[in-house]
Amino acid sequence: MKMAREGEQLTLAELVPLETLAELGHLFRAVTGVPMVFTDQTGNAIGEVEEPLAFCGSLVRIADGTTVCLRRTKWDEPEPDVEAKLRSKHSGPKPVAHRCLGGFRDTAVPIVVEDQVIGYSVFARSLGQPPDVAGFRQMAQQAGMAPEVGEQVARRALVMSEDRIRGVARFLEVITGLVASAAYESVRARQVLELEKLRDDLIHMIVHDLRTPLTSMLGGLDMVVSTDYDPDITHEFVPMAHNSAQTLLEMVNTLLDINKMESGQMKLDLADLDFAGVAAQALQQVKGLAAERKHELVLEISDELPTVNGDEEKLRRTVVNLLGNAIKFTQDGGRIALSATHDEQGLTFAVSDNGPGIPPEDREMIFDKFGQVEARKHGRKNSTGLGLTFCKMVAEAHGGRIWVESEVGKGSRFAVAIPIQPEADKT
Repeated sequence: MKMAREGEQLTLAELVPLETLAELGHLFRAVTGVPMVFTDQTGNAIGEVEEPLAFCGSLVRIADGTTVCLRRTKWDEPEPDVEAKLRSKHSGPKPVAHRCLGGFRDTAVPIVVEDQVIGYSVFARSLGQPPDVAGFRQMAQQAGMAPEVGEQVARRALVMSEDRIRGVARFLEVITGLVASAAYESVRARQVLELEKLRDDLIHMIVHDLRTPLTSMLGGLDMVVSTDYDPDITHEFVPMAHNSAQTLLEMVNTLLDINKMESGQMKLDLADLDFAGVAAQALQQVKGLAAERKHELVLEISDELPTVNGDEEKLRRTVVNLLGNAIKFTQDGGRIALSATHDEQGLTFAVSDNGPGIPPEDREMIFDKFGQVEARKHGRKNSTGLGLTFCKMVAEAHGGRIWVESEVGKGSRFAVAIPIQPEADKT
């Protein structure tokens, strides 16, 4: 399960306290006698940088710009283009271990969480044998720097055996694993808190939506009782209460069905059916609501629709949900069309309106029950309750899909495509 939200860039400094990183750095130094540093994804050092790491321009960038590398043409001035080129090979998820100019061994291990590189653990500037100081002075001169620069770089190198270099590198991987585990636990803890808040917001949203038809139903019945069952009042308000009760029952059934489908307990009652008949029933169910809003309901269905193998009751409720959303969120006097076509891929039915449209950032999340919470929190009521979540689950249960095409200010088109016959039934 992915713990990070899609598109979210995780950062090491946000996930692991700086004190923890510092303690791990001290532990590494105490065990190996070698300094190390943590960096972000682009090589910026996190915390203090000790020598000789301060001389490793290919892996570590220091805030004050004093990083030194013989590949640069100057010592005391930052050269971002040069340093970016040096680090270009260090942007992947695999450990970096190579010999630098002058024979230095540089090692960096990526810290990976949720398939993202959130930083690096680095130790560098190590040599397997004492440096040739004269050779480093000559390299500095060839790079256009004073020979003293080369000598200073050489004298600050870590000199250790090749076996010890490999051992230090392995321990660096252990430290990196600890940091990655801590970062992952931080992401998971944050996700749990977010899910708990989303759950609470979802419950609040559901209770609010259930209260509306319940209030309408009780209000109508109270009016009938308070007038001692006056025939005129009864004739007017009992049907209203009945419609509210039907709406309430539909919402409860939707909640129960979503729970069943999420737990894998929902079974489709498949049978060959005429979708034109399903569409007609759905239109009849919302006809009164559309009339109240003075909407024009249009049926655009091909005369030669094939028989569909599907769950009639759930497909009808899917169409009703889509029509109900269009009716509710289209300004009075709008036009709402229910269409259905078919091709060799299957049946596609759609509900189109000339309402306010849906912002691009909401078009994917509206099919997710938690996404609807986010949209509602920002004042964008693009659906009633969990109706679109139900529609998505029904479409997918039939082996199909649902999507929306919309333009703000011009309207929306919700479309569902399902195969004429489920894959398992094809011969």
